[in-house]
Amino acid sequence: MAHIAAAGQVVGAEGAGESPSRPAARGRAAEAAKIRRTCLGQSDAAAAAATATAAGAEAAAAKQPPAARYRELFAPGQATKTWFGVIFSSAQVLPYFAIYPFMPQVLATLQISGADTQNLVLNLALLLGGVIGLSCR
Repeated sequence: MAHIAAAGQVVGAEGAGESPSRPAARGRAAEAAKIRRTCLGQSDAAAAAATATAAGAEAAAAKQPPAARYRELFAPGQATKTWFGVIFSSAQVLPYFAIYPFMPQVLATLQISGADTQNLVLNLALLLGGVIGLSCR
């Protein structure tokens, strides 16, 4: 059942936002620059620097960036993105810890017996949540 849910999410995610590095790696520099501009708030100069030619990318790779610090995650302009990542990740992981330990008891109370039936109900609920999540973008 989980494979069906995953396939539905993959099909439903067509056209969803993506990292700018993915289109840039596939030669779609203009699309990558647009994503950097609209979604990440980077200036055109930063977007142009990020979509440099292969020779420029090799030269940039040779130059070591300064060491990153954790406080940069909460710097102005970055803190909102950091908290979004924390909340988004928690919203995906924590329900599994809340659902799985108590699922047999909850479903038994609802008079849904049998491990296979309980797994089916759980996977349908997760599929429904994934479909709702993908449709609300």
